[in-house]
Amino acid sequence: MSEKALDPGRERYRRAASTATMNIVAQVIQLATGLISVPLALGYVGPERFGIWMTLSTALAFITFSDFGIGIGMQDSMSRHAGKGDYKGARNAFYSAFALVGVIVLVVMLMGYLIVPRLDLASLFSLRSVESRADIAPAAIATIAVIVLGLLGGLVQRAFNAVQEGFLVAALQVFARLLSLALLFAVVRLQLGLPALVFAVGGVASCVLLLMGVPLLLHRQKWLSLSRQTIFTAINRESAKGLLSVGVMGLGASVAIYFVNNSIPFLISSKYGAESVADFAVLMKLLAIPGMLLTYVLSPLWPAITEANQKGDLRWIRGAYRKCVTGCIAIAVVSSIAILLCAPFVIKYWTNSEKLVPTEQLIIASIVFMVLGFWNAVASTILNGLSQFKGQASYGLLFAIGAVIVAAIIPSSLSKEYIVWVINIGFALRCIFMQIEINARFAALSHKGAAYSKIDEPSIL
Repeated sequence: MSEKALDPGRERYRRAASTATMNIVAQVIQLATGLISVPLALGYVGPERFGIWMTLSTALAFITFSDFGIGIGMQDSMSRHAGKGDYKGARNAFYSAFALVGVIVLVVMLMGYLIVPRLDLASLFSLRSVESRADIAPAAIATIAVIVLGLLGGLVQRAFNAVQEGFLVAALQVFARLLSLALLFAVVRLQLGLPALVFAVGGVASCVLLLMGVPLLLHRQKWLSLSRQTIFTAINRESAKGLLSVGVMGLGASVAIYFVNNSIPFLISSKYGAESVADFAVLMKLLAIPGMLLTYVLSPLWPAITEANQKGDLRWIRGAYRKCVTGCIAIAVVSSIAILLCAPFVIKYWTNSEKLVPTEQLIIASIVFMVLGFWNAVASTILNGLSQFKGQASYGLLFAIGAVIVAAIIPSSLSKEYIVWVINIGFALRCIFMQIEINARFAALSHKGAAYSKIDEPSIL
């Protein structure tokens, strides 16, 4: 085998590139199947039941936060332990995470069993048709089932990411999306109703991850398999405690950035009316495209950085960081110029409405928001890889909440662009503090020595 083939740095880049490519392919397939499934479902269930489906689908965002960060903690712990050859510790993290999430699953299922039958969902949704009234409770139960499967499937996805094999998950997701579309056609043809539609569209991907992903993961990572000697020790208190400690910080960091990304429409709507959100919302659809692509490229580097950190490969981490920054700047410049010049024409053609074309001031403010998102993506990738979550959770939430409070008290006489600028200031402060933290971590690693430096435990205190 050649020296290049043995180079761990090249292998990290190869795996990250494979995962990023498959992630983009999976997203394209998802968008394509979404364009087909929406009109197909709408034609089958009608406007009222389609509205039920869309409303219940918003509950699926609950999956992101309902594991209390256990998935983040598991990925971090598995990457750290596997990176230094401690496969027992990585195995314990994997099974302890499933045990903890299993408890959450049981609680969610019990709450659904006890609460859903007692709710007058038909009145809550102001349903009129007989079909909608008959479908609402089963559809709610189907949504709970999708959430439960999503919690478990999310752990499988993070486990693959932890061992730098996210490209396999993306490949399974491509298959799952196509299978979901085929099942949707079957649901429509066989007239199986709204609950079956909810499950076919929302639950199939998680089922594929559990039924196909788990065996594949166990086959490729032999150290995850349980024996008579390890079956009773794979789930242990110390490992579970560590997952929760790191997970809570990781969850806090996720909540902070979620707060930043989703507060502006609410603030504009509450101050200027819901109609005033439309042009900003349409503009953000365009701005989300380069950000989404950047996220798919950067996310596979998180476990790669964790593994490199455990091996003391600071030189590779610095090199990866420089490449991330260079790529981020290039994407920011190209995207900003393209959006500034083309956004009004694209939006006018896309929506066929002059009212939805944003002002130049709103476009500029939103472009700054997008660029700050790029900076945040690069910085969080590095900090996550170094197992540093505390800062993102603490000052991240502080600046996000502070910016929202200031934006909320802006006089209505000022234009909505001021709201975006206030949020931008809070976002910029978050990014500056993250950059300071990165520089401090690099300095600490350099002080310990590039060849042997490593951070044994994540910062949670």
